[in-house]
Amino acid sequence: MNVLELIIDGVLLVAIVGLSVYGAVTLPAGAQLPMRYRLGGYTNWMPKSAVLLAWPALGVAVFVVMLTAGRSQHAGGGRGLPLSAGLTVVLALMLVNHVGAVRAALNRGGRD
Repeated sequence: MNVLELIIDGVLLVAIVGLSVYGAVTLPAGAQLPMRYRLGGYTNWMPKSAVLLAWPALGVAVFVVMLTAGRSQHAGGGRGLPLSAGLTVVLALMLVNHVGAVRAALNRGGRD
């Protein structure tokens, strides 16, 4: 894992956490957000506290796996598929999905 990947992944993780903070402040107390682990089709609506805590937790888990994978690839000579680049894409997709979930909740329930 190089420094540029680390910076990009850190920015994506901070964006996921920041979006959760924004949702916690903006959405009303009884709001629900869709929680689905793939893009589109928001059908599984859950309380906002569960969803707004789950996405950052999943993002941190992906980030830790990415750091571990980057370290093991460096120790192994860097052969094979760049797992850290794939996990960067996963973080980006998580951010896009989280943005969609917050937007859907805002459209469904309005703002405070």
